[in-house]
Amino acid sequence: MWSVIVVNFNGGYAASEAVASCVLEGVNQHRCIVVDNGSVDDSLLILIKRFPDVTILRNTCNSGFAHAVNQGLARVDGDQIIILNNDARLLSGTLGAIEKCFDEYPRAVIVGARLLDGKNRPQNAVSALPCWWHEFAPRSLLKRLAPHYFCGRMEDVVDSRLVPSVIGAAMTVRRSFLSQLGMLDEDFFFYLEETEWCARAHRLGFDVVFCPDARVEHALGGTAKKFQVGSRIEFQRSRLLYARKVEGRIPWVVLSLWMPVKAAIDFLANGIAMVLTLGLLPRQRKRCLTYGGILVWHLLFRPIHWGLPGKCEK
Repeated sequence: MWSVIVVNFNGGYAASEAVASCVLEGVNQHRCIVVDNGSVDDSLLILIKRFPDVTILRNTCNSGFAHAVNQGLARVDGDQIIILNNDARLLSGTLGAIEKCFDEYPRAVIVGARLLDGKNRPQNAVSALPCWWHEFAPRSLLKRLAPHYFCGRMEDVVDSRLVPSVIGAAMTVRRSFLSQLGMLDEDFFFYLEETEWCARAHRLGFDVVFCPDARVEHALGGTAKKFQVGSRIEFQRSRLLYARKVEGRIPWVVLSLWMPVKAAIDFLANGIAMVLTLGLLPRQRKRCLTYGGILVWHLLFRPIHWGLPGKCEK
């Protein structure tokens, strides 16, 4: 039995399209829950008009992805629960593919899908579990050293396989294992909450599976693109939180010291590049501004209110 949780934040028409894709795949409207994180657009009006039987849970502010998903998990009763971003849409045959993957892997608690953009090009669907020393090496080098572990897009993968972690834009969890796995950690606001969930699943002896025949169209990073400095700060905050909660005290201390140094290096390098190009390249100016914002956030001892706008006050 399927249930769906869609997390919405100013999703516009796309939020109702996310629900529509699930209904077309055979999920009953009554088993679809939309958790709204304080949207100020017309996304809920559109949704109610198209799907009046969908359950809507409203938050007055942006409580974060993890909190919103947990609200939905507390209300659904299906054994297989699809969790979708408001900019994600199931493609034909996805539910059948996911069910097949669950049958193939009896210990699977989280199943991820192949993520595609609007032109059918693959996006990152799988991620490595973060490790403190990864922060000292270029991503391109890590991919060369361990291509199977850092192969995010999974373009050439045709069979389902065990993976370290999946991307949370579209993932399915098995409710029967949820009491052992636990809910998402609500200390994570915008990044790495699903990664910590997957790391926890591995520690408990469960499987995390990538299902290539489950296909989801994903618009990718609308909020991150709109608020580049804020979203990068949220990632850095979540990265430090992941280090403290999962990796341990020493990795957390190492990263706490290294990340502002790295931000300073990135800011200096991009500042020099901006000067050499006479500030004529908009992309270079934006990169310099982004790294400068990150550096200032670290130097001001990482103020909690910095980051994405509209967050609930803690």
